[in-house]
Amino acid sequence: ADGSSMVVLDISNPTIPVFRGSYSNTSGYGTGGVAVSGSMAYVANGNPDGDPGGIIDVLDISNPTSPTLLGSCEITGEARAIAVSGPYAYVAGYLNGLAGLDISNPAAPVLLGTYDTGGWAYGVAVSGSYAYVADGASGVVVLDVLNPAAPTLRGSYNTAGEAQGVAVLGSYAYVADGATGLVVLDVSNPTIPTLK
Repeated sequence: ADGSSMVVLDISNPTIPVFRGSYSNTSGYGTGGVAVSGSMAYVANGNPDGDPGGIIDVLDISNPTSPTLLGSCEITGEARAIAVSGPYAYVAGYLNGLAGLDISNPAAPVLLGTYDTGGWAYGVAVSGSYAYVADGASGVVVLDVLNPAAPTLRGSYNTAGEAQGVAVLGSYAYVADGATGLVVLDVSNPTIPTLK
């Protein structure tokens, strides 16, 4: 993501990334994040003014030199980051928490539900039926998204810094925690994350 566009790079030789293509969103909103699944890219575009909020673009990237817009969905809140799991996408919507979308029809993504995390949702990762939200000064919020239309709080961990990004692998959540640096949480029991 670069300003209000998504850039496609060929990294077959990681020491020399090569530009292959790009897509500029028509909303003029800043592109905050991108997730790729198969031949689709899901792009989170956020309006920093918060009105009307954010737009999620679904792009066909089967031809990397010419990404093509298939569909869009408006959400409340500034879309900062996006994660995809199966037929669903989850968007960190800054002051508006988490949004869950049905992306089973790429031409017509549908907003299913939201959850106000109480902080500033900067980042999101999904593992199994849980969404882990990097929620700024509130730390990490763990939501059960088995029903994406009605996410429910399952746990949280208030990090020492400001959680701005999160990735989950196995039983661990890796949190970009602002000035604190990297924080590793044990999430083997998602209802009670613990510092590792």
